[in-house]
Amino acid sequence: MSLGGILASALLASTITVAPPPDRPATSTTTGAATGAVTLITGDRVVVTGGNVQVEPGPGRQTGFARQVIEGHLHVIPFDARPLLAQGVLDRRLFDVTQLLQWRYGDADRPDIPMITQSVDVPGTRRLAGLGMSTLRVSKKNAAQTWKDLTGGGARALAAGKAKLWLDGLRPWTLDKSVKQIGATEAWKQGMTGKGVTVAVLDSGYDPDHPDLKGVVAHERNFSDEPDIRDNLGHGTHVASIVAGAGEQYRGVAPGAQLAIGKIGGRAGASDSAILAGMEWAATEIKAKVVNLSLGGPDTPELDPIEQAVNTLSERTGTLFVIAAGNSGGQFPVSSPASADAALSVGAVGDDDQIAGFSSKGPREGDHAIKPDLTAPGVAIMAAQAGGTHVEYSGTSMAAPHVAGAAAIMAQRHPGWTGRQLKAALMGSATPTPGARPYEQGTGRVDLVRALAQQVVAEPANVWAAFPWDGQGERVSTKTITYTNSGDASVTLDLSTQGGEVLKLSAQRLEVPAGGTASVTLTIDATGKAPGDYPGVVTATSGQGEIRTLAGAYVEPESYDLTISAVGREDDVPFVFAQLYDPETGAVRTPVFQGGTARIRLPEGRWNLYADIAESGSLTITHATVRIDDGDQQITLDARQGRPASFTVDDPAATPRKVVDLAMRFGKWSIAWRAFDLDPTREVYAVPTREAGLSYQLRSVWDSTSGSLYDLVDHRTGGLPADMGQRARRAELAEVEATFLASGVAAQGRPYFTPRLDDELGGGLYATLQRDVTLPGTATYYRTPGLTWDSAWVTSTSRVWDAGKVIKRGRTKEVWNAAVTGPSFAQPNGTRTGDELSFDAGRLFADGVEGRTGADDAATGTATLTRDGRTIAETAPAGCRSKPCLLTAALPSEQGRYTLTTSMRRQVPDTALSSTVESAWTFTSANTPEARPLPLFAVRYAPSGLDSFNRARPGTVTRVPVRVERNPGAPQAKVKSLRLEMSSDDGASWLPLPSIPTGSGWTASVPNPRTAGFVSLRVTATDTSGTTVKQTVIRAYSVS
Repeated sequence: MSLGGILASALLASTITVAPPPDRPATSTTTGAATGAVTLITGDRVVVTGGNVQVEPGPGRQTGFARQVIEGHLHVIPFDARPLLAQGVLDRRLFDVTQLLQWRYGDADRPDIPMITQSVDVPGTRRLAGLGMSTLRVSKKNAAQTWKDLTGGGARALAAGKAKLWLDGLRPWTLDKSVKQIGATEAWKQGMTGKGVTVAVLDSGYDPDHPDLKGVVAHERNFSDEPDIRDNLGHGTHVASIVAGAGEQYRGVAPGAQLAIGKIGGRAGASDSAILAGMEWAATEIKAKVVNLSLGGPDTPELDPIEQAVNTLSERTGTLFVIAAGNSGGQFPVSSPASADAALSVGAVGDDDQIAGFSSKGPREGDHAIKPDLTAPGVAIMAAQAGGTHVEYSGTSMAAPHVAGAAAIMAQRHPGWTGRQLKAALMGSATPTPGARPYEQGTGRVDLVRALAQQVVAEPANVWAAFPWDGQGERVSTKTITYTNSGDASVTLDLSTQGGEVLKLSAQRLEVPAGGTASVTLTIDATGKAPGDYPGVVTATSGQGEIRTLAGAYVEPESYDLTISAVGREDDVPFVFAQLYDPETGAVRTPVFQGGTARIRLPEGRWNLYADIAESGSLTITHATVRIDDGDQQITLDARQGRPASFTVDDPAATPRKVVDLAMRFGKWSIAWRAFDLDPTREVYAVPTREAGLSYQLRSVWDSTSGSLYDLVDHRTGGLPADMGQRARRAELAEVEATFLASGVAAQGRPYFTPRLDDELGGGLYATLQRDVTLPGTATYYRTPGLTWDSAWVTSTSRVWDAGKVIKRGRTKEVWNAAVTGPSFAQPNGTRTGDELSFDAGRLFADGVEGRTGADDAATGTATLTRDGRTIAETAPAGCRSKPCLLTAALPSEQGRYTLTTSMRRQVPDTALSSTVESAWTFTSANTPEARPLPLFAVRYAPSGLDSFNRARPGTVTRVPVRVERNPGAPQAKVKSLRLEMSSDDGASWLPLPSIPTGSGWTASVPNPRTAGFVSLRVTATDTSGTTVKQTVIRAYSVS
């Protein structure tokens, strides 16, 4: 199907909506994603606040939104992007809100969205001519228009079938005795030092002043956003010196090689666009024989742009790309781009040649091919450190440059060889680790002594076959392995296979003539074999040693085709979005519909099928169970079987908003979506079905001319009933009378409320904006009782949220924005895991109501951790929206006394209070076997008698209840001393305040000044565990 056709189908998703008005509501849902705001490539804006996620449609946008949590990451996907994702045209990371915020692509961090494009010609692109790609930075202000240009008008900007849009993502950075371990010192004795060979190191730059790199670097270029080539991380300097360092004590593997340093990133990692530009420079301009990449990111079955570039440049230029396999151990497979076919993928071993526990292993995603290709030393490697010293690091980042250096030495020996030949020689001569499988070590640990000695090279170095399930049919593939003899004497090879029960050779002995070649046929026969992986090695043995070639097969699990057909209520060809999922694992497959039909191949077993069928006058929800076994199957989704999903309210003054929310959950799968501004003439239907494990929430919001708002939820388990919806009576609802106070000045804010599903799997509904509220103000809300509701209060910069609570039938009251705003431990904050400490210094602005947490995006300041007076870590956050002001530190294992100090200031138009909030905690901590909360506590105030602006009258006395809030999960301790003070001159001078103990804390009486101004509060407290806190709030409340 052409891109134009895909996009035409995408528009069907929005035929059920109309353009949002200027005061359109936002949406939200429960999630564990990082706090922050991010604009999507579609121009829609996602704001994560505590337990809520608001989605604000971009200008003129006519679509709904689906959200899911996939592998712990929150995704928010506009309806009109779903067909493009299903076709593989769009990168899913463009809608991965969690990843975007973690990479600091949020709105507080940058004004644009970095992209990589293929076959897309729009203004502002920068071409990577050698790769057929371009880079593009889309202004967030113009993102909605750019999206329209890319996808509108028959997809003029996207060439049908060839165009792709990727997020320009980030990839994290993944010596003395190790050089000898791989045989480099023996190579030097033969005069083989890599002389005359250029090795490009694409990394975090280098230290030009380091003695080990003096005279070694012949070329350099900065592709990063940092101002110069200097290494501010230390990673690139370390890697470069392993390749070709010229130090007296710590020499690199190939000290005679020349280095080309391409700086492609800094502390956060390297952007995809910088990696691509560096690769193109190294391979085509510098003409480096070897390129080292000690970085990587998650691999997928699809070919990403970096993998594609590795394969393309390797083929076109003959450059060998040596790439670190990754440091995920057995948790995730080999990372990308080490997963590329042409890459020489390097795992890590220790000085005993045993596989390092952190080294990523195979199989490769998708076809299950063998990766890594080989291993090299990567544990406790001593090499150059930025700043002129040396440091010991571990990782496959250290293993890869050992192999890059070895490749340079081999290139000196064989100057006419291509990168493919160098790869084959190094793999074929590797020394295997006994007991390790090919998926752990490839052919083994790189061995320069053997590589230089062996005259015969086998190609290809990795032979693999993947067989689809075909019952008991024949599964046979034949491959040819060619042995090339570069020596002046013939070599006899004895051939055998190891570990691969599916491998059969056409000969057991082969004569390879001097200067010639000889070939053997390898038959990979998996006929009758059970589904699974069959990795092995073909070994060719001669008097010179062994030549090892990776080989094997993958047999797909028993699988069949499922054909899905959709029948609409009124449209001949409706738009269908569907997901097939495994409720036990949460695995999801997305079929692609063309003309109302889709075909997808699935492994045997039980699959659940969710689908929504969008038409010009309706939206129909369906859910079914599909059993895949013993043959292809068909299923029909018939929207005509749907029953209305509707709500009513016994308030004649109430009318429904044109918004529909739906959330569904089954096992580990969940989905939630919102259709914005649904025309009242268009109906929502659900096809009734009984499913014991299926839960759903359907939501409708109603406005009343009386000013009240109804928030109604139908929440049931057991399938989709014929009477989906709710007939609500006001007397049976929860009535919430909300009061919103002002912080000394008139302002506006927005409350959000989210009904939560009965688990934490991320399937919660979006939250509805409950109209802007002018401060001070009041509002009345009627909600469905018996559910847990998450609530949030948002102003132009600040956010306050609670941890969720069950609201019961009847009348309750809520107060928002009550003084004193300050630090809170209503939710956990501050942990130590082993020797790693983390603390979010942005959570210093919760209102005075118990159970609340808060932050202000405009706040600036510092957070510092010291141990025995010495600074361990420090951060200077400049806004906390998508920079969560997170302080992290590596600590000594032994017990010590620490002081954690935070100081945050804010000057914003919507508040005159809590202008400066400071805290200093002193506590004892030591190594912990698991994550444990730090023993911290905050002192909270709740002044009584303040007016709606949080003001006290001059010359009066304000009663202030005081309580302590401990970090949840921290050891219990009692406060043994507490000293309160007040100031009426913004902290220039302080007066002591007497306090009276009560059952739940203390009470202080504050004499307010006789003239208008502010009262500041300071407290010093110590508990029985030895933790002390000194906490200051300047302008806690006002006097007027």
